[in-house]
Amino acid sequence: MHSIGWIIGIVVAALAAGLTVVVRTRWLQSHTLAKCVVLSVGLHLLLAVACGLLAGFMPASWGHDEEGRMTMVMVVASDPEAVIHHVEPAAPAAEAAEPVAAATPDTPRLAQEPPAEPVSGDGVPADVVPLLNAAVEAAAADDTVATDDTPEHPLPNAYANRTPARRTAAAIARGGSEATEQAVRRALEWLAANQAEDGRWETVRHGGGRGQVGAQRNQATGVGSDHGVTGLALLAFLGAGSTHTTGPHADCVAKGIRFLVDRQRADGSLAGEAEFFATLYCHGMAGIALAESAAMTGDASLRGPLERAVGFTLAMQHPVTGGWRYAAGDKGDTSQLGWQVMLLAAAAQAGLDAGPDSGIDRGRQRARTFLQSVSSGQAGGLAAYRTGERPTMPMTAEALFCRLVLGATAADPSVREAVAVIAGSPPTAARPNAYAWYYATLASFHVGGPQWDAWNRRMQPAVMSLQRQDTGPLRGSWDPDPVWGGHGGRVYATAMAALTLEVYYRYVPLSGESPQVAKNR
Repeated sequence: MHSIGWIIGIVVAALAAGLTVVVRTRWLQSHTLAKCVVLSVGLHLLLAVACGLLAGFMPASWGHDEEGRMTMVMVVASDPEAVIHHVEPAAPAAEAAEPVAAATPDTPRLAQEPPAEPVSGDGVPADVVPLLNAAVEAAAADDTVATDDTPEHPLPNAYANRTPARRTAAAIARGGSEATEQAVRRALEWLAANQAEDGRWETVRHGGGRGQVGAQRNQATGVGSDHGVTGLALLAFLGAGSTHTTGPHADCVAKGIRFLVDRQRADGSLAGEAEFFATLYCHGMAGIALAESAAMTGDASLRGPLERAVGFTLAMQHPVTGGWRYAAGDKGDTSQLGWQVMLLAAAAQAGLDAGPDSGIDRGRQRARTFLQSVSSGQAGGLAAYRTGERPTMPMTAEALFCRLVLGATAADPSVREAVAVIAGSPPTAARPNAYAWYYATLASFHVGGPQWDAWNRRMQPAVMSLQRQDTGPLRGSWDPDPVWGGHGGRVYATAMAALTLEVYYRYVPLSGESPQVAKNR
């Protein structure tokens, strides 16, 4: 034991001396990367030598002979909540250190599932998702995909066209076709085939995590955006009618929703391990998926997680400007606005209080204030990324969609001005931009009229021509575009394209008009 103490003391002294020399001589001020590598290798070699010597003196028995009888002590707890069942963690290493809640006998659990929500005082885990458990375990039991398309819960009117009985009719009536439906089916098949075992879709595995933001040219972004692209993938399934209880992809949706719910942070964030620039994007995308799942199924167990997610969104909104950006207190940008406004709208569809002076209502009022601050043009229909900057088509399209969600009508002068800007930048396969096409398609659809017909005629061939048609593992997916595709990768690109082609039935038009009425207006 004395020898071990000397060894440890020598190693610690050597490390301390080395670090002191490095700091005092300012050795790292030039060729920083190369020297950091050398320093890291040296430190690890010292640690390896120390561990090797330590392991030699201290085997697994810590100096005790492994001969003779072994005694096992069993502790019986009278309180059932004191018993902790061992569960192999499926969460990332950063989350594995969090306390694991006690399991109760009446809570169905899958092998190797992530830690559950904290246990309440009556011994029942908080925010249990029984319908999710049942759907996932049923699929795991017989290795089949759910095929029952009959909703168990009446859909909110906004999502009414997602049912099998209305989806095809809505697509045909509003400009879709069998070709667009085939493209959506292939996209969903690719997404289903590339879901990870724990329910997420992995950003880096599918070409994401390579984006750049502003001056951060030496740091790739999107690496930790699994929760965001998982939210987008789930929205693609939900938009086509599959929930975590019904539909041909119920098992995928169930695993994905539970992945998000089980990893929700105490403050309500659904961003997971997203880096600073992607945190609120990922939270918004995942939050919308959670809200739509709750609205489409009526699953009461999702209400608590959804309320916490909405609470996080409202806490991150600037109290004066009404905007969202990267951190609480930021004045805001239009790109973030769209996802948070959509989350508030979906939460209202799920039954959260959106009445006068509710949290959602106040959030909407503040969002209107922010929209005014980034608007320009003769009628205020153009929009910039941030206050004082020049307007762009993508931000004008996103702001237009937000205005419609927040109560504007197709007859408003600002809406007509924005529509004209969108019409002047029709989509072309030579310059793909999934983000701009997504919001421009949503906004044009909800406004309706001749402009929607014109946009739709250009959008369909541009989007569908970029879908992979080969017979390999990429069939049905979209390559990441050069604008934002580097952040979210192939999952982002495929989900956004599918959502764009689902526009005909994903939402009932906010204008409330039939295509023929809108065309003749």
